Amino acid sequence: MVADGHLPSSLGKQGFEISGIDVFQPAQLIEFIHGILWADCQMDARKQLEVSVSKFFADYDPENRFFLAVTKEDKLCAFTAIDRYNDRTATLKWIFVSNAFRGKGLGSWLLDSALSFAESVGYEKAILCTATSMEAAHHLYRNKGFVFKQWVTFWRQRMQVYENILQKTEPGLTN
Repeated sequence: MVADGHLPSSLGKQGFEISGIDVFQPAQLIEFIHGILWADCQMDARKQLEVSVSKFFADYDPENRFFLAVTKEDKLCAFTAIDRYNDRTATLKWIFVSNAFRGKGLGSWLLDSALSFAESVGYEKAILCTATSMEAAHHLYRNKGFVFKQWVTFWRQRMQVYENILQKTEPGLTN
């Protein structure tokens, strides 16, 4: 897990850099997500994304929300975001990796970073909603401790909800 916000050297050596939310405009993220959802799922969610991304930017508070992006040569390659669902539950709002940069460990590192943040600010669990056709993502989620909870209809699409109970270690105890 990453708590200090530094890119692992293996990714840094490949020319990747990290960025926060302050270097992006909502439209950039909307286009990035839309492109991936269309390519991977033939899902046109642009209108829903406009609302969702704009709200995340408007409500962004680093005390209980998280955003981390990976770029290469000033091009967005991947990003993740944690949103507040309630006082005890974080929502893994987004985790997207461009097709050209998959298989390099970006998604795994971003998910570790997001979960580390969620746990560090006191969330007890994290939930996410994912398209049914994104099998590689489902595999990553299961490897990181998420378990399938239920089917839902979201953005007029059948989706899966996963949950991860965040592990808390009491001082002086080890896992």
